[in-house]
Amino acid sequence: TASESVFSSFKYEKHWRQCVREAEDFLVVYERLICEVVCPRLKELVSEEASQTTFFYQFPPTLRLQPGPSEQYRRVHRDAEYGHQDGEVNFWMPLTDPAKTKVTLWAESGPDVGDFKPFELDYGCVGMFHGTMCRHSVPANESPFTRVSMDFRIGIGHCFDDAWTLKGIPHVHGRRRCVL
Repeated sequence: TASESVFSSFKYEKHWRQCVREAEDFLVVYERLICEVVCPRLKELVSEEASQTTFFYQFPPTLRLQPGPSEQYRRVHRDAEYGHQDGEVNFWMPLTDPAKTKVTLWAESGPDVGDFKPFELDYGCVGMFHGTMCRHSVPANESPFTRVSMDFRIGIGHCFDDAWTLKGIPHVHGRRRCVL
């Protein structure tokens, strides 16, 4: 079985976050995904009347590793518990085939609705949800494969306060801007 510490240790998480920060080619592709695909689509969805909209996107993204087989899971939570604000939208992208691990993100459709449903995405596709207010979790990976996914948040124009922080939360994600 996978070492439980790989999934739950801050030491390991800190190490792979540093690896992501140093992966220049990966980050170039990530920024293209954000600025050429995700933000233009998001602008269409929010029907911004303004000629320009500023998007505040997480940089770098968060890489999630969930080795299997394991009994470790990500508890049900809202990202507001970790210092995120209402003006952010979450994006989740499986980087390994969910058909192999049989593990995916589960989220409710609205705050406190309780209708948890799995994200049924092929690897490389991107799902969107309001993780600040909607509860979500990832069940244990009982397969022999490692689940890898990427997630990030994007703040939308006037709905997002770039200077906002939650008292008592020391960690904040880096951000960059995309103006469309």
